[in-house]
Amino acid sequence: MYTKENYEKDLGFIEKMDHLVSRRIEFIAYFFAFAACLAAHILYFFLFLNAGVKNMAIFNVFSVLFYALTIILVKKVKNKLLLAYAALAEIIIHASFATICVGWVPDFGMFLLMIIPIAFLMPNKNKKAPFVVMFTSILLYGVLKYIYRDHNYTVYNIDDTAFASVFYFINIFIGSFVLVYATTIYTFMNRYTECKLRVQNEQLRIMASVDPLTKLSNRRAMHRNLTEICEKSRKTGRNYVLGIGDIDNFKQVNDTYGHDFGDCVLSTVAEVISDNLPDSGCAARWGGEEFLFVIPDEELEKGRLFSDKIVTLISQQQFAKDDTMFSVTMTIGICEGTPDDIIDKVISQADKRLYKGKRNGKNHTEYTD
Repeated sequence: MYTKENYEKDLGFIEKMDHLVSRRIEFIAYFFAFAACLAAHILYFFLFLNAGVKNMAIFNVFSVLFYALTIILVKKVKNKLLLAYAALAEIIIHASFATICVGWVPDFGMFLLMIIPIAFLMPNKNKKAPFVVMFTSILLYGVLKYIYRDHNYTVYNIDDTAFASVFYFINIFIGSFVLVYATTIYTFMNRYTECKLRVQNEQLRIMASVDPLTKLSNRRAMHRNLTEICEKSRKTGRNYVLGIGDIDNFKQVNDTYGHDFGDCVLSTVAEVISDNLPDSGCAARWGGEEFLFVIPDEELEKGRLFSDKIVTLISQQQFAKDDTMFSVTMTIGICEGTPDDIIDKVISQADKRLYKGKRNGKNHTEYTD
């Protein structure tokens, strides 16, 4: 069950993420990724140079220049995914060329597989792009492994040197770092999306269940609440009290002070009812200036005391319009429901008592037939 506590927790996380996920944070995320790639290729340059693999050393000069350029462009380019896909292309080319040069043992080919989940984790608008990356990488991986697992086809043979192990462990470290970095960002963004979806669904549920003016339940939501209360009454064998209240002469308020001020009166009356309602009770705007409340596990006398309190508090509210002060009153009809009663019958009985109260002078609780 999605509780109020869950809702507030999700809302807090969304607000925190909205504060963090700004254009500046987006820039930092891409900047950090490209800076890490730049640092990795600087390291590769010196390793290939010391290993005597001049072709790859030269290639890494261009890779360093490429990532230096992406760092410059990341603040200027609006669609940063283009830079991300350019980086994936560089990784594919670098891994392929490195495998051709030094063979399969250093395992540069692992990058061809490691970038596949990254392509799918990125916020792609083009749904085909990740599949292009995947098929290209898998095809190259298969071809390169088939040909270059035999070092006789490589340009440089470093299999029996310490550099082969150094490259292997560095590749494992870099590849793992890239995957952890990408999946961490994805995890947070995925949680953000899920929280936002839950919050939006809850807000839609509230909009469908709550009267926007009074913030009380609307009639449809109250019918659900009444059904639950009746079921609970049948299980526990305890009665409940239901009341219907109507603001007296409310049409006169609208005609004299305007509908906007009439809305203010309705909101104030709803607040009085809501603030004084027992924790187990619930209230709704039943229609127009009518309000319905129900208190589970109580008998008529307790309901009458609550109703009298509401009538008194509402009559004490003072409203000011220009230089005019006025107040309103409410008449309430209440009825005690039993486990065997049909809820519509209880509502009808309370409604009859309400109108009896109107005939008997208004501004009081009517609780007898």
